[in-house]
Amino acid sequence: MNIIQLFSLLDLKTDQILEFGSQDYIRIEKKINFEKKINPEIDSNVSKNLISALKEYKEELLFILSNPIFFNFFTHKNFSKSYFLNYNLTVSDERMRDFIVLFLADDLISFFSLKLSKSTCENFKELDSLLDLKRYFPEGIIYKMTLLVYSKLDFAVSQLSVLNTNNYSSIHYIEYKAFYDLLSHFATIELDQKMDNLLSLVVRSYKKNTSSNFFSSVIKSMVFYNAFNENMSKTLVKNRDLLLVSIEDEDYEKMHRVIKIIIAVVFLLIAFNKTRCS
Repeated sequence: MNIIQLFSLLDLKTDQILEFGSQDYIRIEKKINFEKKINPEIDSNVSKNLISALKEYKEELLFILSNPIFFNFFTHKNFSKSYFLNYNLTVSDERMRDFIVLFLADDLISFFSLKLSKSTCENFKELDSLLDLKRYFPEGIIYKMTLLVYSKLDFAVSQLSVLNTNNYSSIHYIEYKAFYDLLSHFATIELDQKMDNLLSLVVRSYKKNTSSNFFSSVIKSMVFYNAFNENMSKTLVKNRDLLLVSIEDEDYEKMHRVIKIIIAVVFLLIAFNKTRCS
């Protein structure tokens, strides 16, 4: 349990945080001690950290509690934006980074890793939104997130290098647009190279089986990676466009064959009817 979850559990008034004083801290400590008796998940360190945050980082705590992205992420909730009040807070990026290091660093990484491992489109979208706030993250946390995201892409590349079946369930996530939106937050020359490796494997696999919906979806989705190098972005777009032209040509050929068959059937029916009439 982290301090955001504990604050929510205690059902404290968010709009009163900035006005809390010594008597309020005593009241909150008593409430925490009572909750500890019935909830073994409440850790003593988390309890102390919440009091410290209320005393020394009021604005930063309120910012997290009133931000839908942060609050839902740290509490595993899914409240809509209408649930939250706008306090028009202006917080220092540096103070927010200090706050996260002191109170939320471990959960930020562990929750990020957990959601990334689930490989669902919804989780990727949530992480993409979270990373829009990465200016508040310390460099050490961004570095750890980068390693996690890179390993996700590396796994897909390694699997495509050895897979000899049509079962891509272990790397299904590479066909999601949201996966490449997420990758874009960590774009570097190194990541561009990894994306180039992935593209080569995907194109090769698609050429072996042009009827594969999986690989055509991957090629279309890869366009949403905002590359570090503009040439990489152009390459992704070019491959997507070539794919679309190829699909259009195939559709045209299929339609042309169908029309030929229909015309042939019509002529056969006409000939058959003439034979019957004579």
